[in-house]
Amino acid sequence: MLCLWSLFADPAAAQCRLALALGFDVSASVDQREYGLMMRGTATALRDPQVQAAVFAGLPVTLMAYVWAGAREQAIAAYWRVIETPVDLAEFADRVEGFARPRGDPLGPWGGRTGVGAAMAAGAQLLAQPPALACDAQTLDLAGDGVSNDGPDTVALPGVTVNALAIGGDLPLDHDGAVDGLSLWYRDRVIQGPGSFVMVADGFEDFAEAMRRKLLHELMPPLLGALQRLD
Repeated sequence: MLCLWSLFADPAAAQCRLALALGFDVSASVDQREYGLMMRGTATALRDPQVQAAVFAGLPVTLMAYVWAGAREQAIAAYWRVIETPVDLAEFADRVEGFARPRGDPLGPWGGRTGVGAAMAAGAQLLAQPPALACDAQTLDLAGDGVSNDGPDTVALPGVTVNALAIGGDLPLDHDGAVDGLSLWYRDRVIQGPGSFVMVADGFEDFAEAMRRKLLHELMPPLLGALQRLD
């Protein structure tokens, strides 16, 4: 069962304020250039001075990153790390930026389909691990450029906030007119939990800035967020 960790977490004993799992779509619709823009853009956002200030504005945060494609295709890019110093954050950003795109797994070559619900389930399993359980809150963040076509569209994750970064998120999708745009699809099927939201990147070229805005929204403690503009 995916969500038992919410029964065992002890907020009074929390060692960090937020466990944030970052999940990146590497399905066939994402080419190698776009993959580079996504991973470098994430590293650039993590190195942004405002993001760094938000990271160190309170109790530590714990970060991890993974990539996903089809329903059986997920791989860890950077395992859980408690971010206590600027060196921790810099090394985490370097790890994300340098992660080579997977080309196969023990089951064979990655098929390149898009398994959004399976990616959510994988994120939930990662958030159920001890480093994340020590935090006051758990957030899963999926970034992608397409709707699910392998496995379930979504899964329910009680106790977890799920946010999304929709790449090209307001462009019409070619699914017989049934889907007006990826951002709306993510809003209907993916995001859930307190304060959940969809951030839109107009394209992969806009990914770094969209990720920066999203991280500020997620990482800045609520009181500070109420006092500062995220721009």
